[in-house]
Amino acid sequence: MKYLGCAYYPEYWGRERFAEDARLMREAGINIARVGEFAWSRMEPEEGRYTLDWLHECIETLGRSGVEVLMCTPTAAPPAWLTSAYPDVLLVRGNGSRAAHGARRHYCSTSDTFRRHIARITDVLSREAARHKNVTAWQIDNELGPEAGWCYCENCQARFQKWLRDRYGTLDELNRRWGTGFWSMDYADWRQVRLADAGQGAYPSRVLDSKRFWSDMMADYGLAQAAIIRRNHPSAIVSTNGMGPVFPPIDYYKLFGQLDVACDDLYFDIATMDCDVEAMNVFRSMKPGKRFWITETGSGALDHGRPPHPDQLRAWAWSGLAHGSDGHVIFRWRTCLSGQEQELQGILEHSGRAGHRYKAVQRCFLEIAGLRSKLADLPLPEAPVAIVQDYDVLWGYESSRVGGDVNYLGAIGRLHKALYDRNIVADFIPPDRDLAGYKLVVLPSLVMIGQQLADRLKDYVRGGGTVYAFGQIGMRDFNDNYLPVPGPQHLGELFGVAIEGGMYLLSHVGPDEALWVPAAKAVNTEIPLFGRIAGEPVSGSARAWIGDLTLKGGADVLLAIAGEAYKDQPAAVEKKTGEGSAIYLAAADVNDELLEEMVEHALNVAGVERGPETPEHVEVVRRGKVTFVINHTNSPTNVALDKAGKAIVGTFEKGVAKLGPYGVCVVEKP
Repeated sequence: MKYLGCAYYPEYWGRERFAEDARLMREAGINIARVGEFAWSRMEPEEGRYTLDWLHECIETLGRSGVEVLMCTPTAAPPAWLTSAYPDVLLVRGNGSRAAHGARRHYCSTSDTFRRHIARITDVLSREAARHKNVTAWQIDNELGPEAGWCYCENCQARFQKWLRDRYGTLDELNRRWGTGFWSMDYADWRQVRLADAGQGAYPSRVLDSKRFWSDMMADYGLAQAAIIRRNHPSAIVSTNGMGPVFPPIDYYKLFGQLDVACDDLYFDIATMDCDVEAMNVFRSMKPGKRFWITETGSGALDHGRPPHPDQLRAWAWSGLAHGSDGHVIFRWRTCLSGQEQELQGILEHSGRAGHRYKAVQRCFLEIAGLRSKLADLPLPEAPVAIVQDYDVLWGYESSRVGGDVNYLGAIGRLHKALYDRNIVADFIPPDRDLAGYKLVVLPSLVMIGQQLADRLKDYVRGGGTVYAFGQIGMRDFNDNYLPVPGPQHLGELFGVAIEGGMYLLSHVGPDEALWVPAAKAVNTEIPLFGRIAGEPVSGSARAWIGDLTLKGGADVLLAIAGEAYKDQPAAVEKKTGEGSAIYLAAADVNDELLEEMVEHALNVAGVERGPETPEHVEVVRRGKVTFVINHTNSPTNVALDKAGKAIVGTFEKGVAKLGPYGVCVVEKP
C-alpha cells in the first residue's frame, strides 16, 4: 500500500502546530495528508483576496517530514461572504425555499455564479499548490452528492429542459418515450416539463430522467474542476472521494471513468464486514486493472461510540490492502474542539496528545510501511464472478412505487454476502463492461436490458460462460415503462422462458388485512417452491415478487411453484446454449436456504471454486503468490491453506494460518 495518511485541518489548528503535527505524522508512518476541503473562508476571506501563506507553510513543513499532500478544492463549503452576496449559489428545495448558510454542499451545482467562483478558486489554488513537489494528488470537492438535497431553482429547470431536448429532440418524442397518455400528462411546451419532486408522486419516467440529470450535472460540476487542475498541475493524480458500497445519487462508473483513481470513504463501523468488502469490490471494479484508495476511514468510532480494538483497526487496514487499496487515509488527525463533527474521534485526542488511537494507527501503519517494497507489485485479486449493476435500473426502481418491495440494492447485498461467505471475489460491472475472463455473470433484477448487453450475454454463454439471473429481468424499457410484450427483452431464447407478468406478494386482501380502513395492515406472503437441483430435492419460498412464466422450449425446470394462482408453473429454469448455461430464478427474493442453494448451483455450473473454509467474517483473499487471511472477529481461529508458503505477517505452520482475535496472516508461496 503506497499511501498511509490522515485528513488534516491546518486552517483550524493554526501555524503553531505545523511542526509538531508533521513530526508526529512521520513517527506514525503517515506519508500523505489530505488538506483543504473545507478551508475556503481561510483561503479567500473576502472575494478576490487570497490568504494562502499559511497553506504554503503547512505544505512545506509536511514536505520536510516526508509527508505528501492530497490537496482538496474547498468547494464543498462555500464561505458566508459568497452565499450572502450571491444567494443564487444556494440550492432551492422542491417547495421553493432556498437553503441557508451554515451547512455544507448546500450549493446549486448548476449555478453559473457558483461555477464562476469555483473555477476561480480552483484555478488560483491549483497554480499555487503546483509549486510544491510534495503536492502529488487532488481531491475535487468532498463526497459529491445531495447531502443538503437536490436543487430545483429556475436555472436547474432550464438546464433540465435543455438536457431533455438533447436527449429526445422533440416534445412528441419525449411524450412517446415517457408514455404520457395516462392522467393527461402530455406536454405542449418544454417550459412545462419540470424536475420531479419526490414528494409529488410524479410520473416514473420523469423521476428517472430527473435522477439522470442530477447525476450528470454533479459529475459535470466535479469534472470542470478536474479540467482546471489538470491544466495547471498535469503531473498530479486527480480524483474525488466517493461513498458506497453502491452510492445511488451519482453514476460512479461515468464519474470515476474520467478521473485517475477510484476513491471510497469507507468507515468500517458503518456496515457489516460483508458490506465493507462489497464496497471495496465495487471501487476496485470502477477502473479495471487499477488500485483504488480509501480516502476516509476511522481510527475511532464514526459516531461518538466505542472505538474499535487496536487489532480490529489493523485488520481493517490489511483487508483494504488485500482487496486492492493503494491508500488508507484516516479521518482525522485530531478530534475537533467545535463544529458539526466535534465528536468524531481523531488519531490525536482533542488535547492534541498522542493517546491510544495514535498508538494503534502507528503500529498498523509502520507494519504495512515496512512491507511496502515486498507487497508493492502484487496483482489485483482475480474475480471469477461479475455482478452487473446498472444505475438506470437502480434509479428506475427508486422512481417506481414498487422499488422498495423489490429492494434492488438489498438483493445485490445478499447475493454478495453468499459469495463473501465462500471467500469468492466478485467484480461489480456496468452493463457495457467486457464479460471476458469471468466464469459467472450475475444479473440481479436487471429490469432493463439493452440489445447490446443481450447480444454480448448470448455470445458469452455460447462461448462457455454461465449467466445467473433472478428477479425482474428485461421487463421495462429505459424510461421505466413496462414493455408491451413478454420479457425478458432480447433474452427469451437464451433463458428459454417468457415472463408474461408477475405478482407482488405484499398482501392486503385477507379478511383481516387492509390497505387503509380502519388501519393499514399487510402480510408479506411467501410462496412455496419445490424442485430438484443437481439431482437433490430442494424447497424454499419466494418473497416480494414472483414471475408468471411460460416455457419457450429447451429449458429444464429446476423449481416450480407449490401454491397460489401460479401453482405448478416454473419458478426457476436452466438452459444450455453452446458451451454455456443460463439460469433464471423468477423471484425477487427467496429465503436464505434457497438463496444458498441457487448460488451454489450457479457456481458449480460455472466451475467457480470456493475459497478455503473459514468461520464467518474470516477472509481469505489471494493476490498472485500472496494470500491474506484476516480474522474480523474477537475469537481466535485457524484456517487451512496450501501447505507451501511462508508467513510474511503472522503465524503459518504446516499449511495452517493461526489467527488470534482480529488477527492477520499473510502467506507468500515460493
